[in-house]
Amino acid sequence: MPVRTESSGFGTAFRMAIVFIALSVLALIAAPVLGLSARIPFDYNEGWNAYAALRALGLSGGPLYPAPGGLIANNYPPLSFFVTGVLGWLTGDMIIAGRIIALVSLLTSAGLAGAVSRRCGPGGWGVAAAVLLPLLYVAAFSHDYVAMDDPQWFGIAIMLSAVLIFVSAPAGADGRPDLRAPRLIATAALMVTAGMVKHNVLSWPAAVTFQLAVMAVRRRDWRPFGVWLISGAAFAAFAVGLCVVIFGPVFLTDVLHHSRVINPALMLSGARRTSEILSLGLVSLTLIGRRPSVPHGGLLARAAACSILWTLIQRTGEGVALNAWFEPLIVLSILTGVAISAAGQREHGLSVTGPARFASRVGPAGLLGIALVPFLIGAWVLLPRAVSQVVHLKRDARAWDVFVDEVRRQPGQVGCSMAAICYWAGKDNLIDVFNYSEYVANGGSRDPFVALLGRPDLAGFVIPVASDGSHFRHRNNELLRQKALLAPVYDRDRPGPVSPDGKLRLYLPVR
Repeated sequence: MPVRTESSGFGTAFRMAIVFIALSVLALIAAPVLGLSARIPFDYNEGWNAYAALRALGLSGGPLYPAPGGLIANNYPPLSFFVTGVLGWLTGDMIIAGRIIALVSLLTSAGLAGAVSRRCGPGGWGVAAAVLLPLLYVAAFSHDYVAMDDPQWFGIAIMLSAVLIFVSAPAGADGRPDLRAPRLIATAALMVTAGMVKHNVLSWPAAVTFQLAVMAVRRRDWRPFGVWLISGAAFAAFAVGLCVVIFGPVFLTDVLHHSRVINPALMLSGARRTSEILSLGLVSLTLIGRRPSVPHGGLLARAAACSILWTLIQRTGEGVALNAWFEPLIVLSILTGVAISAAGQREHGLSVTGPARFASRVGPAGLLGIALVPFLIGAWVLLPRAVSQVVHLKRDARAWDVFVDEVRRQPGQVGCSMAAICYWAGKDNLIDVFNYSEYVANGGSRDPFVALLGRPDLAGFVIPVASDGSHFRHRNNELLRQKALLAPVYDRDRPGPVSPDGKLRLYLPVR
């Protein structure tokens, strides 16, 4: 007997919730969008990426991949630097260019999450949830990554394009996806391209590999799996080989042997800050017990497992921020959209047991409510703060302009722990404070830093405020290591102006 479904459950309450999410997203992203061109540093990564984009185009001194052990390090693949560099050359500002790319990539990723969700479920209003939920939770709990000059969302957007191609395969005579060679080759090419933008987007390739291996065993047809492995390996080898030819063997050393302090305790501390993953995961579990199963449900389940495991592994490294959780967020948002759509169907000829029965009882509005619990708890703080940021945006921009201009006026070069300050001030990139402090913590030499301190053209440092050290009390030792490295600056230089947020100070040599 054929299965028939009819839409139900997407009533006024659900639609009002969708409108509430959409309005909340607009409020939360307003300040970063309106502040695209403001010289307000969002994060340490912005200036770091801007200088790398300059080096990629040969517009600044030094190679894109410097020799290990120096004051500048680069452990990212090169593609984003060239894309940002070209746009930055056209716009006149590498950071603004990177912000534009990041914003477009974030919105594109959300749209692609909805498209993938549509192809993995019955569709309907659940697709809107799959689009809006990642935007909501990034804007609410990872606010700095909205329109921030960083390639993470750029890489994810390309990766999701590959996933969409994979799940869009038409059904064969047996009702299963007809995965022919051109589709698999295109998927592999895009996934390798994504990896050349950001090298930590590995969850989907792993999930597709597992999925194809399972399909090969069940169908006793290993051709698709073979095409996938050969094309993926060929594209990866070509991309890496091309980088070695262009940049030399140092490319492999910088990317694969980057000096970083590993601390397993960071895994748990990072997991505590991702309540949205838990709520979306609970909604996703309501797909268990639906028969027939969700289209591509095995792929999505494997992607969720791979992304969470890979994120926990990444979080053991110092300096790995909440962007490591973006892949699980996207996968679980897709699954949440599918679960909501499925809960809004009247089933005829479907078997519903266990968690799926619970989903049918609470309906789409109930599942969406569960998914929103973390945001609803914090909304009374998050939304007013977002409005306040918009209201004070021009004032804050003027204050940062004054601080940047003060750095620009220094008669020589300045080292910046927040590299965007030196970039906007027209100063050279003298030191990558975070990566160099990690290198020293792993036994690296301090000689390059001592040499920097002795440069006659050194006019100061913009580094975290020393004060009583409270700024350095952190859940890990990253800032403590930076303070230890910078101790000679605190000891010998006189304090100058403080940044508008009170976290940075310009320290000037005593003449």
